[in-house]
This record gives sequence, C-alpha cells and structure tokens, in this order.
Amino acid sequence: MKLVVPTITAKDAHNFRTQTELIAGISDYAHLDLASSDFSSASELINYKNAYLEPVLTYSVHLMYENPIPAVKHLLELPEPPKMIILQAESDSIQLLEAIKLIKDSPTTSLGLAILQKTQPEDISQLILMASQVLIFSGNLGQHGGSADLSLISKIPKIKKINPNTEIAWDGGINSNNISELSKAGVDVFYVGGQIHKSSDPYQKVRDLQELAETAD
Repeated sequence: MKLVVPTITAKDAHNFRTQTELIAGISDYAHLDLASSDFSSASELINYKNAYLEPVLTYSVHLMYENPIPAVKHLLELPEPPKMIILQAESDSIQLLEAIKLIKDSPTTSLGLAILQKTQPEDISQLILMASQVLIFSGNLGQHGGSADLSLISKIPKIKKINPNTEIAWDGGINSNNISELSKAGVDVFYVGGQIHKSSDPYQKVRDLQELAETAD
C-alpha cells in the first residue's frame, strides 16, 4: 500500500496552527517535523511541548535531535501519542539507544529511523533491524522544499536486504514528476511538504500524488 502524507514543518505557533488546519481539511494523517539546531543544516522548529495535534489527526513525528529522549518521553505521555516516532540515526548513539527502548516498550507507538544522505544502511544495520519504517531523507532538515536526490534510491534494496519487513519512506523533494519513479523503486510512504502547502488546491494535489504513487508501473 502506498501512502502520501502531508507534513507540518513550523517555526512558530501561528505557522503550526495554519498548517495543521490545512492538513486536517485534506487528510486524516499528518507527519510532524521537529528539529533543533543539533544537525548542521537543521533550523530550529516549534518546541515539541507546543506541537500537540488534536485527535482528529493520526500522525507520525520525525525528531531531528542529537538527544531525542526528552521529546520521546513527552510524546509518549500525551493523551494521543503519535502512531510512529522517527528518530535520526545520526543522533548521539547512547541517547538514541535509550530513546529506541522507550519507543519499543510503548504499546501504541512504533519505531521509525531516518537516515541522512551521507549515511549508508550497512553501517547501521542493527538499528534498521529494529525499525518498522526507514525514512530516506533527501530534503533540507527543518525546511519545506528542496529537491529529491534520486541517487538515494540505491539505498532501498540495501535496507530491504537487512530488514525485508520494514516500510520504506521518503522525505524531500517529492513532486508529480518523480513520485512514480520513487514508488516503482520501492518507497511505500511519501512525506510531502512544500508541494502541498504551496499548491493552489492542496486537497487535489494530495489526491493526484496518491494516484501517481498507486498506479506506478
């Protein structure tokens, strides 16, 4: 099953509310980006304590933090925890393993793992084995937009060789011209930001991208 998921990437409360309201009107699933300045290209986004999504939306959260533990604990204690928490593979290794344990012990939330362009699957095989989803990140951390580096498609068979049961996701530069190629290459979940938020008809844009993903030969 292929799934196009609109993303929320907000720097302040007003922007967060605006994006959330838009997504609630066009989809029942959202993807929330939360980033600090820990990674070189990341820009600070809204604090995780101020980024609560109402139960009308099922959602996943991508935590772009060197130490994700405080955010993981906060999210898991919410009345409606996220369906999935995606950790950055390049986070501090000790903090990352503790955060993974917290998520794996949760009865409601599954574990995702995001990998940056430089990271090779074979170098993090033990982490991939634990993940329900592996997110290939091709965008700009903490920002909408960017272009899709389609050479990263080569990571998909490597990930699948390590963990055949994991779901493959992609974030960064997805549009009408490349989503079919990504789908054919094995991407299951498409996290889309700028293409939806900047569209004159966001609802139709989601439907068009979903159809292209589903009908890719």
